[in-house]
Amino acid sequence: MRVLFCTTGGLGHLLPLRPLAEALRRRGHEIAWVTAPDALAALKGSGFDLFAAGPGFEVGRRQFRAAHAEAEQLAGEPLSAYTFPRLFGAVLAPAMVDGVEQAARRWRPDFVVHEPAALAAPLVCRQLGLRSLTHGYGLPPPGRYIEDAMRRFGAHWRARGLAVPADGGLYRHLYLDIAPRSLRPSCETTEEMAFRFNPHRPDAADACLLPAGVGTLLQGAAKRGPRIYVTFGTVFNRSPAMIAAAGAAARLGGTVVVTVGADGDPAPFAALGGHVSVHRFVDQAALLPHCDLVVSHGGAGTLLGAAAHGVPQLILPQAADHFRNARALLSVNAGRAVEPERQATEGVMAAMADTLSSRTIGAAAGALAREMSAMPDPAAAARRLERWQASRRSRSE
Repeated sequence: MRVLFCTTGGLGHLLPLRPLAEALRRRGHEIAWVTAPDALAALKGSGFDLFAAGPGFEVGRRQFRAAHAEAEQLAGEPLSAYTFPRLFGAVLAPAMVDGVEQAARRWRPDFVVHEPAALAAPLVCRQLGLRSLTHGYGLPPPGRYIEDAMRRFGAHWRARGLAVPADGGLYRHLYLDIAPRSLRPSCETTEEMAFRFNPHRPDAADACLLPAGVGTLLQGAAKRGPRIYVTFGTVFNRSPAMIAAAGAAARLGGTVVVTVGADGDPAPFAALGGHVSVHRFVDQAALLPHCDLVVSHGGAGTLLGAAAHGVPQLILPQAADHFRNARALLSVNAGRAVEPERQATEGVMAAMADTLSSRTIGAAAGALAREMSAMPDPAAAARRLERWQASRRSRSE
């Protein structure tokens, strides 16, 4: 098979799809990827054919802010509901159409795998007669977000003589769901149209991938106190809440690993103590087996990665899908959340202590990990796509 993957530029939207792409390649299939030009760096050396589409991630965000200055007045979930349709529907989707179409015409895939925010992909596929399937990066975006996005992107469908699908064309074919059922019990997709699998596999953890300083710090760390990982991803990594979270973790007296992202600033964390290790990047899968608590903004990659390893979580939601992710985690009691108005050091430290001391949370986090461990792995998802493609061929013969 020849499979083209399509994602927007944020790493939180790209990286969850990579395990499936690699599983397909290991089974002998040809893989290409089309994404924002600056995101291609995360895929170099992968063996995939690479194509660029649309603006770089930060360029796109600047375009959004320039066109929608009123976003500066919003925060929390209202900001998320405002941003998704305008950033992905009005800014990125139109800018990506030509690049995605050129990649598809040039590379000629059998089908396209895309994430829910890559709204250009279903349009290109419908125009070219290709099948597309959606691969989640976490919990699916609310339907109203997609409908609002399509009100802004729909003109591009109509310009090609196509009816505008309210769901963006995301769920016309197979949906690959990476969220455990307990975190989204109201899922309406049928098993025929959805395949659930877990790309966050604890058995893929490799301690050799940890920086030497982190490995040394973690040796015997459990005797010194809780081992805490603080991360706010690559978009919210300059948030005051992250500084408060790192300070709170340092004051609890355990071993703390902080990641600030490629463009983050390590300076605010420099004076937190020798038990605090600050890095731009640490392989999350390698680090999580050594953690007693993960403190984050609630991004999907961190949420599901920590859940797969059975680590209790404390979420300080900022925007995007963070509030929905926090509610899902709380619904199974596998962690706690701190609302924005309480995200100062004292409030965060109290929530950390409560989360760490709760046997109920620890047990629930373990149960969530067992649920995710029982989900099929990326190799099983690759085999499912082989059957899906084979059924298409058999019907056309």
